[in-house]
Amino acid sequence: MARTKANYQKRRKEILKEIWKIFMKYGYENTTLSLIIEELSISKGAFYHYFPTKEACADAAVDMYAKEYCQIVSNQIKSDKPSNVNLKNLMIFCANLSKENENDLQDINTPANRIFHQKLMAALVKEFAPLYAKVISQGIEEKKYNTKFPLEMAQMILTLSNFYFDADVFGWDLIEIPKKLLAFEELLTLTLQAKPGEFSFLQELL
Repeated sequence: MARTKANYQKRRKEILKEIWKIFMKYGYENTTLSLIIEELSISKGAFYHYFPTKEACADAAVDMYAKEYCQIVSNQIKSDKPSNVNLKNLMIFCANLSKENENDLQDINTPANRIFHQKLMAALVKEFAPLYAKVISQGIEEKKYNTKFPLEMAQMILTLSNFYFDADVFGWDLIEIPKKLLAFEELLTLTLQAKPGEFSFLQELL
């Protein structure tokens, strides 16, 4: 029984990786259930064995992607490091990870993938927020930060950093970004009641 379940999960993950590629290739809006089944070279019954709808397989693919990246990012939190170092490492690593995968994710910014893009952004916020909240809570214990809502604060920080700085969504001119990073730095400092200059490293992300 355990082996059967393991085989099911393994095959499901393999299919999800292919489904991700299909959405990147054709765009979520242009991808029909028939096209997915055709590209996967499986029967309709085999597909329904794993997913009830196109949206369900899209959500599962996004969830898998977000969890894999969350696992990678979680390694940046070190128990022997102070909270400000952990938070800095988290933010820098996430920014660099995004840049490294910029080419792979280029297709997700197309109009045909708008919904898929939104699903991914929401999934990343939900997965990453507990990591950030853990570090913020550590900072509260160390008297470096002060907030009654570490998880909600983490969710807002991630939503802002993922959405507001998305040049493809807003069409920002690159010359505007340094000023926006300064504003983000001020916002973090005030909301977390951190020391001035605590988030000055953000300018290094340009």
